Amino acid sequence: MKCCDITAGMLTTAVAFQRQGAATNLNGDILPGAWATIAGSPTRARVKAASGMERGQVQRTDAVVVLKVTVRYVDGLRDSDSIVIRGRRHNITFLDNIEFANKFLVISVDGGVAV
Repeated sequence: MKCCDITAGMLTTAVAFQRQGAATNLNGDILPGAWATIAGSPTRARVKAASGMERGQVQRTDAVVVLKVTVRYVDGLRDSDSIVIRGRRHNITFLDNIEFANKFLVISVDGGVAV
């Protein structure tokens, strides 16, 4: 995909980028905190399915979904952030700044657990 192949009209799905905060207990240990929406992050995206499969584990089968999410470029997103699409949290696995043009990001995400 090239940067010029994307238009603003393609960004039709509502999304929310979130970052997990940190909390400290009485012993001074850092614990994961609540998820909060990242200020200034994109709210509209183009979402396309990249692949899907089932993974078998002991007495359990898990569905794995990989999506490609395209948004306007924003600086500061990290692989440790997550994206909520239709009420499901997805883990960011890769951020691709198309042609290093700082116009659009294609984000690979997996997961899909309900929030």
